[in-house]
Amino acid sequence: MKNIRTLLAMAGFVLAMLVVGQSSAEESSRVQQLWEINWTRTPAVAHPWPQTAASPEEKPVQWSPQGEQTCLKCHDEQRDRTVLFTAHGVRGDTRTPMAQHACESCHGPSSEHNNARPPKGEKRPPVDVVFKGEFLSPVDKRNQTCATCHTGGQHINWPGSQHQANDVACTDCHTNHVARDPVLTRKTEAEVCFSCHTEQRAESFQFTHHPVREGKVGCRDCHNTHGSGGQSLLKEFTVNEVCYACHAEQRGPFLWEHQPVREDCSSCHQPHGSTQSALLKMRSPFLCQTCHQNSRAGHEGLVSGGKQLPGGGSPAQYNMLLAQGCQNCHMKVHGSNAPSGGMLTR
Repeated sequence: MKNIRTLLAMAGFVLAMLVVGQSSAEESSRVQQLWEINWTRTPAVAHPWPQTAASPEEKPVQWSPQGEQTCLKCHDEQRDRTVLFTAHGVRGDTRTPMAQHACESCHGPSSEHNNARPPKGEKRPPVDVVFKGEFLSPVDKRNQTCATCHTGGQHINWPGSQHQANDVACTDCHTNHVARDPVLTRKTEAEVCFSCHTEQRAESFQFTHHPVREGKVGCRDCHNTHGSGGQSLLKEFTVNEVCYACHAEQRGPFLWEHQPVREDCSSCHQPHGSTQSALLKMRSPFLCQTCHQNSRAGHEGLVSGGKQLPGGGSPAQYNMLLAQGCQNCHMKVHGSNAPSGGMLTR
């Protein structure tokens, strides 16, 4: 019996040693893996710039080993070097193009362009992606380069947007080789947009207009140029929601509502500019009469219907044509909270 107990004790000891040995081996293996990850493996980059060929049949991607220094040997003008001092040129941030493959992060691997030695008077073959100039790349190719980094957020609605559907390239609006992109600066943004939107440019010179030309309001305050769920690339789904962002006093709710106001501010106003005060489409009372052809107040048709005026007076003496027209009496045109303001008079 004693010998059996001794044998069982020895077997238990051997089994315990085996377990401990296996645990030690696993721990050693895990430590080795962590060491390799932290010290010998290349850390993952933030953006999927291609590193190898997509298939064995394709040639491997060849990046310039000297980075931007290869490009600056020829492209040595001030506008070429300025990109080094922009957000795209921050080497310490792994998200930027310059921290990856320098100029080729955007212009593509261009070994043929870099290594070419053409005869005097002839040009090198173009780089893989050309954003401006003679050998301009297709719009889709240029935009896909920008989309490598700029996706999500305000850009999430770009596919299918009006600008994308009309083949607008990112570089048609944005300028990268400058210290400050004009379209991202409020004072110069409008001029970039006006290069295409000439009708809005003309309206901005009207008697009343939003202070866009003065740099106090920018196009992006109302529009999301990269795509929107609303009409005309508006930042919100409806015109009124955009207007209420600044004109909150007109939001309501009111005890007495003016239905056209609730439906669409552009029923009465022209947002980009007007020859009338307060961005109105036309002056009162003619604007009001586009809806109120027959008034219940006893003065139907007195302005444009040719009826006899009370007391035989002339139209110039009638208060509906003077000062603010209908608003001389109906001053709360956006809505009234007065218990007796059913006619929007108070």
